[in-house]
Amino acid sequence: MNRTTVGGPELGGGRGAGGVLVLVDPSGAGNSPVAELLTQELNPSVHLRTDDFQRVIRSGRLPAHLPEAGHQNATALAAAAQAAFAYATRGYQVVVESPAALTASETFRRESRATGAALHYVVLHSGPAPAVDPAHILDTTGLTPETAAKSVLSALTRRTHLLGW
Repeated sequence: MNRTTVGGPELGGGRGAGGVLVLVDPSGAGNSPVAELLTQELNPSVHLRTDDFQRVIRSGRLPAHLPEAGHQNATALAAAAQAAFAYATRGYQVVVESPAALTASETFRRESRATGAALHYVVLHSGPAPAVDPAHILDTTGLTPETAAKSVLSALTRRTHLLGW
């Protein structure tokens, strides 16, 4: 079932507007089936991975977990946010996949405010709840990727995970 941006769930709030969904999936490790299913349902859609913006750094790249990688990580995150909102402002539904909770969600909020495109934030988890606003958590315990994707799509229509506009 392919949905169009007019009449189906969309990230931008109607009339074919684009938007951004940041999907945190720690278990997906950069290859989330939920993100892929969402991009199949949202049309037109783009699937970006924050890890890809780290990997394109060729010379001088530090492991992202190191404290001294702060500048590199902030730069890669800013590039991911700018790319996501560039697509969104041109009508695309953008799913940004991150394997870890974004500590710098302000970067995405800033782009949302600058562009006027909607921003949604969902953390998929099973087990102990992560340290984020509970309104943005989807407990995936016992859910298939298909069921989790349907839950996210349903929440999008209700604006359950809206983080910024």
